[in-house]
Amino acid sequence: MTVAYCCLAVTQSCTSVWGCGGEWTEYLAIASVFLFIIGFAGGAGSIPWLMVSELFVVEARGKASSICVGVNWICSLVILLTYDTIRSNIHPHTFFLYMTICMLALIFVFLFMPETRLKSVEHIRIELRKQAEKFPSFVF
Repeated sequence: MTVAYCCLAVTQSCTSVWGCGGEWTEYLAIASVFLFIIGFAGGAGSIPWLMVSELFVVEARGKASSICVGVNWICSLVILLTYDTIRSNIHPHTFFLYMTICMLALIFVFLFMPETRLKSVEHIRIELRKQAEKFPSFVF
């Protein structure tokens, strides 16, 4: 997704600011949208559906899944409602902002999300608890 946002940002900047746009920017923009859809479906779009079953015990999965999916849809709504405002204020650099947010999310996942392959829910909870103890109490 980050690569797709970067390509979209380059195409937007090429056509608006740098004056190097052309037919290639149109093709790159379309390819970037396809790349974004593939990346979203295989990554950020599936997280509320897959990670909940791995991080929560059976008794809490229903409520946790509802909360995660609700937060996912609310975040999508916020992006939808704020896009025009962001675009009108920082037009040629709109997708650079989204790319930065995507990179920060990727860093967060690499630093804080545990590997869950072949581990029980209890083992994952112990790892998360140990990781949370490293930070001040107001963080988690």
